[in-house]
Amino acid sequence: MQNLLNTIKDQLETGKLNELSAMAADMHPADLAHAMESLTDQEKRDVFQALDPKTATEVVVELSEYSRDQVLEGLHPNKLAEIVDELPSDEATDIIAELPTDQAREVLSRLDEEDSDEVRALLIYDEDSAGGIMQLELVSILESQTASEAIEAIRIKREEVEDIHNLFVLDNQSRVVGMLPLSKLILADPLTRIRDIMEPCPLFIQADEDQEAVAHKFRRYDVVSAPVVDAKGRLMGRITIDDVMEIMQDEAQEDIARMAGISGEDEMFLSRDSFKMSRMRLPWLLVNLGGGLVSGWLLWHFKMRLADALFLLAFIPVIMAMAGNVGVQSATIVVRGFAVGQINMDNIRAILFKEIRVALIMGVVCGLTAGTVAFFWHHNPYLGLVVGLAMTSAISAASILGTLAPALFKLLNVDPAISSGPVVATLNDIMGLLIYFGISTIFYTLLVQ
Repeated sequence: MQNLLNTIKDQLETGKLNELSAMAADMHPADLAHAMESLTDQEKRDVFQALDPKTATEVVVELSEYSRDQVLEGLHPNKLAEIVDELPSDEATDIIAELPTDQAREVLSRLDEEDSDEVRALLIYDEDSAGGIMQLELVSILESQTASEAIEAIRIKREEVEDIHNLFVLDNQSRVVGMLPLSKLILADPLTRIRDIMEPCPLFIQADEDQEAVAHKFRRYDVVSAPVVDAKGRLMGRITIDDVMEIMQDEAQEDIARMAGISGEDEMFLSRDSFKMSRMRLPWLLVNLGGGLVSGWLLWHFKMRLADALFLLAFIPVIMAMAGNVGVQSATIVVRGFAVGQINMDNIRAILFKEIRVALIMGVVCGLTAGTVAFFWHHNPYLGLVVGLAMTSAISAASILGTLAPALFKLLNVDPAISSGPVVATLNDIMGLLIYFGISTIFYTLLVQ
């Protein structure tokens, strides 16, 4: 990798752009894109400008969203139109959608009428919907046709359609009535009617469905491609497994970023705009700051009692830390469960009771351990009791909060990943302090006697 980067940088510095272009043409597009991610923004643009149109088309879809924006910035409309013209309709639409309005309009005007109409048709759909990720390139066949006619249809569209997994079988009204796997078609007698060898279509996608719901359906039905249909069941396009894999990766990255209280955008890793990155991260840090100030106020509020029982201070960090960790664990489990479709509002009660049972077991074990340490450390049995009860109660409460918070966000149609990380951790810190000081107050006279 480092040798490749050094070679690319050397060719850029010495102006050997023809050599760079030839080397890039012989590389796998994913390898070149991976190397380009480590270059500066200007170096990325220089490399991309040196690529021939075919290589540029293959590389641009492998780049991260941030790097793609950088290499397309300022690119001549003619070259950009050449790249878009060679891409499948869904990927061409993604690129056009990311361009400024004037540049997108100019590129569309340079495409041939059919390609331009296809892109315009897909642009009306939300980028996170099934319509936003579907391809218009596909092979369909009437149920009354024969296997030999189906194979001829594939030959006709061989240059247009990539990765043919299934042929979609239609009736006379263009409604999807089944599907025919390519392997089954190859083995069929040439004169066999399609209706006699087709299989039921296990999955139909509506164009306005959320892409995450589409990914869950692909996982459930274990399919490699599925038709997108309108309200009458007429074929509109297709979604393939590679699109779904990208969705799952993007959603997972977005959830992880949001659990940390930051944006899921590529700019978080690649952007050199410090002010932009700060704006993305500050809001949730301010949530933590607010929670920390509330915790500080609680400590100040109980200062008089702490003055006579300073040994209570020694156990504040461990109780807050344990409660915070358990809360984040529970929230992570629930957020992930929602993301992969294993948890929903129908079974959240069972998940909650399970988490409470687990939390009680962990709380009792940790509470007994912390209470025993407190007793032998300060030779005060009531301190051991207070610490043990507080630890058990704080862990149990944190688990309940960590389970319910994502469910509440889900019910409010807010991404449940937002509820993890900063929100749960901050609330658990406050709740842990309240529980600890509340139990300490109950046993205060026994503690200081």
